[in-house]
Amino acid sequence: MFAARRGGEPARLTVHEWREAITGTWIDPNLIERNNNPMEKYLIDNLKLAYQVGKGSRKLVPVLFPKDTLEPISKLLEERTNCNVAEDNIFLFPNTGLSIDHASGYHCLKTVVYSCPNLQQPHILITNKFRHRVSNLFAQLDLPAENREMFYRHMGHSEAINKNVYQCPLAVNEITRVDA
Repeated sequence: MFAARRGGEPARLTVHEWREAITGTWIDPNLIERNNNPMEKYLIDNLKLAYQVGKGSRKLVPVLFPKDTLEPISKLLEERTNCNVAEDNIFLFPNTGLSIDHASGYHCLKTVVYSCPNLQQPHILITNKFRHRVSNLFAQLDLPAENREMFYRHMGHSEAINKNVYQCPLAVNEITRVDA
């Protein structure tokens, strides 16, 4: 969800960080003008970017907002006073009941998943599993080191963490690429 962010990261986004994403604060318009790659232009036009401090670190990690989430999130902001959100709550996804804290991303996602009928394995639809899946798919791509480093930065961790924590052992590569 939200480009394989941990559940708590989007939940901790502030309204200020959201506004930075909407206004394109982090995007240099001069670089966009010089970009001739149609796929990159499409992505820039259809994603908004926010940065926030990552889990347990002082590093900034990105959160990408697909275009189809912009209107619903704006609607949530409009309805804050009708939902008992504290006026001084700074979070984009706030707790209600006049709390000044943010919602729990893990618990919100879990509640939504478990309310969906006919899911065979709802327990696997958690952000950690999304991160595992994205890391495994990415590991199978033949990409230059620079692209790999950008991926690790996006995920908010190092190559070692990606390989040892999020990736499943690449069993197919073990079988097909290692000569006995």
